[in-house]
Amino acid sequence: MRTRFFVSMIMLLGCILVSNAQDYSTLKDVTLKAKEDYIKAESKVLECSKYILTTPVDDENTNRINAMRFMFRWMDGTPDYTFTLDDTFSKLSQTSDAIVGVYMACMCHYVLENKDKAKNDKDVKYNSVLMLIDYSRDPDHNVEISGEVENLIKAKDEQRLKEYINAIEGQMV
Repeated sequence: MRTRFFVSMIMLLGCILVSNAQDYSTLKDVTLKAKEDYIKAESKVLECSKYILTTPVDDENTNRINAMRFMFRWMDGTPDYTFTLDDTFSKLSQTSDAIVGVYMACMCHYVLENKDKAKNDKDVKYNSVLMLIDYSRDPDHNVEISGEVENLIKAKDEQRLKEYINAIEGQMV
């Protein structure tokens, strides 16, 4: 289920997250209208996703919010990639706003680093969840492990993550 409504909602949720380190304040001026604009922006989106995935959740980090806003804007309009906001996403969104932003960064990072696999929604979701788990487990990232993230970690530890993700999709239909 890919909707502009959900991406717009995520952009608003991302506004409560903030960042530091690099200067992403100029990203708001990047034009994203034509297909070529989105292709040209891919390297910057990848940079933003890497930044988000290497910095802790921090309410004082304004660069993090700028990176997320740009990334969400790109996700909302890119004609080359589809980001499925399904039941797994829905359950994660109930955990915390910070987790939603990290998950979206995982999705961007995965599709841009694995363009040959970007059309396979299940592959994108599974690998994005793996990245989210790794991010969440790092104590330097300040993630409170609870809710759905805790369930995903447990499923991964028990080597049944794919089955767990499939069950989420089955139970929320």
